[in-house]
Amino acid sequence: MRKLVMAIAILAAVSARAEQKNVQLLTNLSDAQVGLAMNNMSASLGVHCDFCHVFNEQAKALDFPNDAKPEKKTAREMIRMVLDLNEKNFKGRPIVGCYTCHLGKTNPSSMIKFPLAPAAKEESDEARAAERKTYPTAKELLAKYTTAIGGDAAMKKLATAPMSAKASRTDAAGRSMPIEVYSTGGRILVHSTPTEGPAMTTMAGPESGWMQGRQGLRSFTGADAATSLMFARAYEPVTSLPDNARVFGKETIDGHDTWSIGAQIDEHTRERVWFDAATGLPLRRIITVDSPVGRIPTQTDFDDYRDVAGVKVPFTVHVSSVNGGQNATRKYSAIELGAAVDEKMFDAPK
Repeated sequence: MRKLVMAIAILAAVSARAEQKNVQLLTNLSDAQVGLAMNNMSASLGVHCDFCHVFNEQAKALDFPNDAKPEKKTAREMIRMVLDLNEKNFKGRPIVGCYTCHLGKTNPSSMIKFPLAPAAKEESDEARAAERKTYPTAKELLAKYTTAIGGDAAMKKLATAPMSAKASRTDAAGRSMPIEVYSTGGRILVHSTPTEGPAMTTMAGPESGWMQGRQGLRSFTGADAATSLMFARAYEPVTSLPDNARVFGKETIDGHDTWSIGAQIDEHTRERVWFDAATGLPLRRIITVDSPVGRIPTQTDFDDYRDVAGVKVPFTVHVSSVNGGQNATRKYSAIELGAAVDEKMFDAPK
């Protein structure tokens, strides 16, 4: 369970290999990067891929290069508009994205709705400054979290010790399957056994990864490997905060008062964590990565903390992503920390 830092900017292609045909604007992106950007656009408009792409009835598959649908032409125009807006007004930062205007609808709203909600009472700068003085610091909140899970030794163990676990994975459609999870040396391997079909194994590492399942063995490197690792690490607990982390304020999550802490991890990645004000344990984390069509969030919700070898660990972890296949709840039945993990299992099958 390693520190969740995206050393490779997920959508700043390091070793991009755009294999897609007829990609005109989102160039220099790898397969996984283009897919993630497309998923973000789908979620921003509340549609599926076939809203813009032609479905080939003969092949029973989407014909992505086909430009027959007018919606695809409009999508290109909108992507160009977003790119131009950010380039001319925000120095290329993805401040404006598809969701900025669409808010989950195919057509952006062009006028306000009545009745109007009451305007929030505006506080003076002095009042806001006085309130901020009452906030705990990020270091104080991290110290409280460290104490809550068992102290400095427990935090170090959580961040560096090998881990093996058994769990069930339930997807957004309610389908469950048993899984086994192993991690060591920054690499994560997940072996799943669905009720129907062959078992699937995915290994995600900092420089490379692989997947074996119904369609055989597939290897990936560079930006695709970084994307795979991002989703694998989404299930990991919080183990640290960047030095530039700051407290945003108090919020309520599922009836719990929390302190919200945020930080910029690197030029393209941001992290925000919500700590339970009473227990000090993290309840939620959101990692956002930059893309040409806006910032893409991955949210993790933590619950059911239990003691594992002197370390408090969340046994229920729910991940929400614009990538529908990644939306799932993982419920652990057993977790082992510190026992050696056979490193050979992380090597790709011959």
